[in-house]
Amino acid sequence: MNSYFASVEQQANPFWRGKPVGVCSTMSNRGCIIASSKEAKKVGIKTGCRVNEALQLYKDVILVEVDPPKYRSTTQAIFSLCAEYTEEIEAYSIDEAFLDLTGMVSSFDQAQVIGREIQERIKKEIGEWLGCSMGIAPTRWLAKFASDTAPKGGIVLLTKENLYKYLDGRDVQEAWGIAGAMAGRLAECRIYTLDQLARYPVQNLMSVMGKQGYYLWANVNGIELAGLEVKRPPKTIGHSHVLKRRCTDVKFNQSVLMRLAERTGRRLREQGLEAHGIYWGVQFDGHEPFQGSKKVHLPIVTTNQIFRFVWERIAPMAKIYKPGQLALALFHLRPRVNQLALFNGKKRMSRELSQAMDELNNRYGEETIVQGPLLKLHEMHAPDRIGFRKTMEAEFSGVSNQYVSDEN
Repeated sequence: MNSYFASVEQQANPFWRGKPVGVCSTMSNRGCIIASSKEAKKVGIKTGCRVNEALQLYKDVILVEVDPPKYRSTTQAIFSLCAEYTEEIEAYSIDEAFLDLTGMVSSFDQAQVIGREIQERIKKEIGEWLGCSMGIAPTRWLAKFASDTAPKGGIVLLTKENLYKYLDGRDVQEAWGIAGAMAGRLAECRIYTLDQLARYPVQNLMSVMGKQGYYLWANVNGIELAGLEVKRPPKTIGHSHVLKRRCTDVKFNQSVLMRLAERTGRRLREQGLEAHGIYWGVQFDGHEPFQGSKKVHLPIVTTNQIFRFVWERIAPMAKIYKPGQLALALFHLRPRVNQLALFNGKKRMSRELSQAMDELNNRYGEETIVQGPLLKLHEMHAPDRIGFRKTMEAEFSGVSNQYVSDEN
């Protein structure tokens, strides 16, 4: 998707269309621009720019604070549309996905027709201001490379016939996965462009860079190494939050921790897992990080279990010092067996309550129904956030996958 967060905001507010828009992590002067509309980019306001810098570049820029639920719901609609064409989908990030059309089409031309149809349907059915670029190729890596280098709203089709002509003269850092350090190592081999990399003797490249040299050579020569990434059970599930408000207010800090526990618990339950280990970490202003972990015999499943376990350990310090960052994670994950204690009816009720809340929030949206401590959290300035490259769960038309947030 092109300028995704900013485009979603322009879709939601027609008065912002055609004008420079910047989506900010926070509205403070030092807040970071995490997405810029194409109009904002033209006046020099790019991702990573600070709010005060953006205002200096263009005083009339429209700045809006990040709105994660809006972007998640739009992504879900887009992925659901894509799932009508193939079940083989890898949701790579919140604004990007791989679709495998093997067996669905008999030629690249047919794949291109489907690509155009998806672009048109996104605009017609989801939002006329939402544009996307596509890459079509025989391998996952080349499709990603083609998409990255495609014009905004365009499609690049790479085949064995036109691949080397397309690579000709392109700097190696245009390729997915090649940055400054890697480019420096390639330069030592006098490889500066992608066509030079494709023609370089693979044995020589491997003698210098080992397996990595082969992977680079194979990718630019259209040799498939992996295909779509298969969803694997996670080793850990967790969330963290940097607090905008720093205080010793017990109710506020409990609310933030409850949100982290709820989101972690929901992801755990959605994947049918239970945890037998828990980690907690707090960065108090002016102090060393306070962190720890513990293995537990009884399974952790519910939000309240997570919250109480962590709060009991951080409460003494949180009542004296100001937390600046909270983090928690679950590990030693196993498939849930639903074995309950013989004489503990409360634990069964707690699990059933968590399951009922999950179903309501899945149907009607995040935090439609919440634990008591979360009730006024928005009023206390702890807004929802989308983490960068953090795992999140997406379901679309019966296809369940994981995607990571990555707004470019």
